[in-house]
Amino acid sequence: MKIRKYLPYLAGVIIFVVCLTIYLSRQELFIKKPDEYLGLELAHNFSLESLNGEIISLSDFKGKVVILDFWATWCPPCREEIPHFINLHEKYKNKGFQMLGVILDQNKDAVENFSKEYNINYPLLIPDKKILKDYGPITYIPTTFIISKRGYIYKKYVGYNSESVFENDLKTLF
Repeated sequence: MKIRKYLPYLAGVIIFVVCLTIYLSRQELFIKKPDEYLGLELAHNFSLESLNGEIISLSDFKGKVVILDFWATWCPPCREEIPHFINLHEKYKNKGFQMLGVILDQNKDAVENFSKEYNINYPLLIPDKKILKDYGPITYIPTTFIISKRGYIYKKYVGYNSESVFENDLKTLF
């Protein structure tokens, strides 16, 4: 009989603890992983050789905003975007930004000549099948991914975009 007297209080305490646990677990997830709540996909890590022979991984730039651009020297819209990326890299490289170009040309010499002619100031990477699968299919170029500081794909652009489009994304993610 004495237990029945305290049963409503006990049920209230149990309900309160369950509700508090649910509330706190949701708050903790939101603080740790807000990108997931935006429906963003985690960017696949890669390790690729650059034109100068250095191995570069996406994980090297953890905590930085990364633009990953798939392009080719024979592509007119790609050629138009290159000066934008050179400017953005120069302007924001010390502010938590890294520009990476993935070259889809078969002719390495043509890329090296193009890089010198345009004074490309960021790493140009030689793709492997894994990156083309993970970020693909790359049907049209340029295809550009904006990757957040936490490693999530914030946006994907297919085709030419102005420098201001990319700069606005960078400012949002800084």
